Amino acid sequence: MGRRVLIITGEASGDLHGANLAAALKAQAPDVQILGVGGARMKAAGVELVQDIGRVDVIGLVGPAAARTMVKRVLTLRKILRREPFDLVVLIDNPGLNFHFARIAKRAGLRVVYYIAPQLWAWRPRRMQWMQQRVDHVLVILPFEEELYRRAGVPCTFVGHPLLDDVASSYDRAGLRAAYGLPRDACVIGLLPGSRTGEVQGLLPVFLDAARLLQRERPLRLILAVAETVDQEAIKRTCDEA
Repeated sequence: MGRRVLIITGEASGDLHGANLAAALKAQAPDVQILGVGGARMKAAGVELVQDIGRVDVIGLVGPAAARTMVKRVLTLRKILRREPFDLVVLIDNPGLNFHFARIAKRAGLRVVYYIAPQLWAWRPRRMQWMQQRVDHVLVILPFEEELYRRAGVPCTFVGHPLLDDVASSYDRAGLRAAYGLPRDACVIGLLPGSRTGEVQGLLPVFLDAARLLQRERPLRLILAVAETVDQEAIKRTCDEA
């Protein structure tokens, strides 16, 4: 029987990275069994989902709603981690929940790898010690992060940015403009408000206000990136009300 790996993420970007990671693992070890907490992309990559993140996220929920969502996930994963004999648990970003899962996994005697680790060096440097206690190895996507984690005593490897695997090194700008119906001389700005309902609710109105101010200076064409985990009807309402 092949090794068993559990991949845990909680948002659209993590689902994408988890799917790519699963595909890479299967290419190197075809008999590996991969289970996961993720979405449609991970499922399509052959991951057996033990939890489907769907449209659920914690950011954006407040009070009891946020508490219930987090507690339910933590309790469910705790049962799985204690019951299933995993050889490795891979956490992808999403520190809000993955910090809890790392602690649970280590207490269960499982090896834990954190892929696309949270930028603790920027917003909570004291938590670097926390990583040392609860994570066996960290895989970072920015080159300077490797030294920062190693200085804190955390085993770490720089593995490159996954965006380079998903985005072509060169684009036909004219072709892209034609595909989106954009004039060749138009000034185009992309709006990327996030993949979680709460952050989109908070950021999109600000982005639209900023775009309106810029449009006073010159004509603009805006492209809004909408993650599949976000309610598109809510996005439309926000844009209509702006």
